[in-house]
Amino acid sequence: MTSSTRGCSKPLSQVFFWQAVGCSMAAKTENGIAVGGWKEVQDVQTALMAEIGHYVEAMQLFDLTATWKRIVSAMEEDNKYIPVVPSEKNDTVFRALIAEVHVLPGAVIDPIVAYYNQVFAIEAIIEDLRSDTFRNMDQVQRIGMYTDYIALKKEALIMGQSALSALRKSTSQNAVNSRAAGPSGQS
Repeated sequence: MTSSTRGCSKPLSQVFFWQAVGCSMAAKTENGIAVGGWKEVQDVQTALMAEIGHYVEAMQLFDLTATWKRIVSAMEEDNKYIPVVPSEKNDTVFRALIAEVHVLPGAVIDPIVAYYNQVFAIEAIIEDLRSDTFRNMDQVQRIGMYTDYIALKKEALIMGQSALSALRKSTSQNAVNSRAAGPSGQS
């Protein structure tokens, strides 16, 4: 079937396809985010900033190097000493919003994913540090694993700061773009 009744000689399926492409393109801004999507992007970024910010602030309360020195000294003095490592859950918001990460600007996706991969690595090593396998290792191996744990936390702090920086930059740019677009979301 063609759309000749509308003055077009193309098959109707092609007309619908190009109308859909045109509508899709018209609904985008120059940054590639749907006009109505700014709020969703802001909401996702705000939630991630809150979660990442909380963990970064919590890690900054501790001197990780001093903690490492104190625990390793205790481990070296007593071959039977095994540090107690609390479990952590610092990815609740991310896991709830994982399906929405695609709406974020590309410049924030990489640092966020890198940060959360680090958080997942910390969760995994905490499981290892609390395992029977860890308890059955010799003290030199346990010290090595505990050292790795502290190193992962230090790197998570740096990655968290990087993710927060990217999110803050993006949210301030989005706020400027949405104000420039006007009250109806159109420029």
